[in-house]
Parts: sequence; structure tokens; C-alpha cells
Amino acid sequence: MSPTRFKLGFGLATLLAGTSIAHAIPLTLVAAEPGTLGPQSTSAPCIIAGTQCQNPDGFDFTNFVQGGQPPSAFDESSPEYTISQFPFLTFDIAIDVNTNSAASETLDSFSVFVDGAEIYNFTGPQLIGDASNAGNGFGDWLLQSIDLSSFASDAVVVFNAVWSGDVAGPESFFLVERDGTVSEPGTLVLMGLGLLGLGLLQRRRNSRS
Repeated sequence: MSPTRFKLGFGLATLLAGTSIAHAIPLTLVAAEPGTLGPQSTSAPCIIAGTQCQNPDGFDFTNFVQGGQPPSAFDESSPEYTISQFPFLTFDIAIDVNTNSAASETLDSFSVFVDGAEIYNFTGPQLIGDASNAGNGFGDWLLQSIDLSSFASDAVVVFNAVWSGDVAGPESFFLVERDGTVSEPGTLVLMGLGLLGLGLLQRRRNSRS
């Protein structure tokens, strides 16, 4: 392995490690297929909601109070959960939005913390209010995607949501199980370190020949 390629490999691994430690993995906000995430009786488990949710026993949610003169703003955190409490560990966050003709509501941020460290986040603001989303019962948006499978069973998880321009009824944030692979925290670091390890091995072999 040439010195230049070795330096590039080392730099990549270092950069990836630093990125994983210093920055959370970004979540992507996408519109949900209409009428697919619900109805309300199956929109569970909730983590933050101003409505009643059919959560499993022992899996609480933050039932915030919808009030004040609209448009309203909210900054709500979920209860603390341990990894062992989750019914599944790979999921999206569905958002059931209530709005009216003003269509002004925005999602300003969403964060997932594990043992106090921000692991995933979304940074807005992004408009989520739409007249077609009026009324509760079905999820209108998805934050993709979260994988908590690499954490210890006693690790503590907290969700935080910030939204504003709320002009109608309460919102609901709930988990939707996801099939398939999600980039989990540390994956990029492991990939970078693996490349570095292969480079070191090749360099060692070349020095012996």
C-alpha cells in the first residue's frame, strides 16, 4: 500500500470516527402514504401525543396539554425508556398532524437521545401543516429511520420534538416498525476502521517482501 493511500485510509477512519462522535445521524422527513399509518386505535406505541394511545403496559407516553391561543408552539420530551422496553428496535417515527386551512404548522426539530447523547436528529423548520391532513387518526409524516439494536438493554432513550404554528387539534408521535437495514450509530466508524486495518495489513506485508 502506498504511503498516500495509507494516509487517505487513516484520514478517512479518523474523520468518520470524529463525525460519529460529534454529530448525530440525520433523520429524513417524508410524507406518508395516505391512510396507511393508522387508524388511531393502532397508532402505537406513542411517545408524545395529545390524544389517547393504546400503548403496551409499562410503555408510557407524554400526554401534553393542547391549549393557548393558536398558533401554538411546543417543546415536548417523551418519558425515559430503556432499550428492553421497546417492542422493536428498528423503526420510523410517524407524525399524525391536525391542522386547518391556515396550514401553518412546522416541525422545527426532533432528537433521539441515548444515555444523554444525541444519536439521531432532524433539524427544520419544515412545513408539516396541510389542509389535507386535517383530523387525527392516521400518520401523515415519517421521520426515517432509527436503529437502537446496538445499545445495551439498560441504555436510556428519550425523544424530543419541537413544533410550532399549531392551529388545530393535538399531534401524535408514534413508532412504526421498519423492515430492512438502517444505518446504526457506529457503523460508519467500524467501516472506516476496517479499511484502515486492511491498509495496515497490506502495508505490513509489503514491508516484509
